[in-house]
Amino acid sequence: MSYTAKEQIRVVVYTQSCRLEGNIHVYPGSRLTDMLNVKAKDFLALTNVVIRDLKEDTVLQQANFVAVSRDSIVAVAPVEALEKSLLTE
Repeated sequence: MSYTAKEQIRVVVYTQSCRLEGNIHVYPGSRLTDMLNVKAKDFLALTNVVIRDLKEDTVLQQANFVAVSRDSIVAVAPVEALEKSLLTE
């Protein structure tokens, strides 16, 4: 079995009821949008995940791995981009 090295991008994934912060693994040179546009996969894999309640902002769970159904995703953003936008406000 061979493994392909991947890069990690820390992201925030929003669903109707929670916010998940975790790592998406992409091929070197790929963008987050490349991973999101792959239609063949029904789930988005995240590692090192913190799941928070959307309304209360309380931690519901932490997990090494979570597979999020693409149908339940409302929005995805890189943490780095969110931090930069907060700094410029």
